[in-house]
Amino acid sequence: MSPSRRRVLTVLQWSLLGLLVAGVVAGGAWRMGGGRWERVETASMGTVAPVNSLLWVEPVSPSALRVGDFVTFHPPGQAELSYSHRIAAIHRDGTFETQGEISSRDPWRVGGDDLVGRVVMTWYGVGWLVVAAPVLLGGGLLLGLVVWSVRERSWRLPVGIVGAALVLSVAIVVHRPLIRAQELGFAEVPGGARATYVSTGLAPVRLQAHRGPHVDLRDGEVGSVLITHRDDAGRYGISMHPRIPLWWWVVLVSCCFLPALGSLARRDTTIGAHALDRSLRAAR
Repeated sequence: MSPSRRRVLTVLQWSLLGLLVAGVVAGGAWRMGGGRWERVETASMGTVAPVNSLLWVEPVSPSALRVGDFVTFHPPGQAELSYSHRIAAIHRDGTFETQGEISSRDPWRVGGDDLVGRVVMTWYGVGWLVVAAPVLLGGGLLLGLVVWSVRERSWRLPVGIVGAALVLSVAIVVHRPLIRAQELGFAEVPGGARATYVSTGLAPVRLQAHRGPHVDLRDGEVGSVLITHRDDAGRYGISMHPRIPLWWWVVLVSCCFLPALGSLARRDTTIGAHALDRSLRAAR
């Protein structure tokens, strides 16, 4: 490896290490300051905080809250549970009512003692990494040991790439974060039945009525489909398919070329010298 490439690699390594240290320090400071993280487990907040979003919650005084604030709280008498909804009404006694974006008003009043804090940041999809952390970390550790045990250095990168893809595939199969939808309602109407769903997966999804219309949903979006035809068993049917946009495919295909580009960037420039030396020896 040439000195210039070695310097670039060193800068990249130190930059990644610096980002990691900065992230750990920032997270520790946030936690020590009373902040906490909450993972969204239900679809009640719609596109504001889809399922498996990671919420950053900071402490706040109840007197500083206003209608419309996005807060995290414990339902009265249920300290083991946490909800994250908007404030729908504030009463004179200091209690407030809450409601999700796509759900009805909650059947309780929340007091200051049950308040956890106000949501200041929402990281979409990051909560899935928290759920899949055991698989990803365990698989990553095992992969690191396998790559380290490979004696031929030229094989380490291919083994690492294939192993990383395998670990990610296992995590996706186990937790299924991409294509998901939750039924919100299903009712017969004149001319058929109407099904209402909310998307709870990371990838866009298409809900298709049997021999009928469809609706495309992104994470947290709500949509309904009118089903006018029954299937062969006499039931109203609806199917779900991934609806991957073009830019997703562009990113995926581009990532597939990264290993080849990395191999070209790391190509040993002394190969040509070795080949020339062997040819000179053969000529002698």
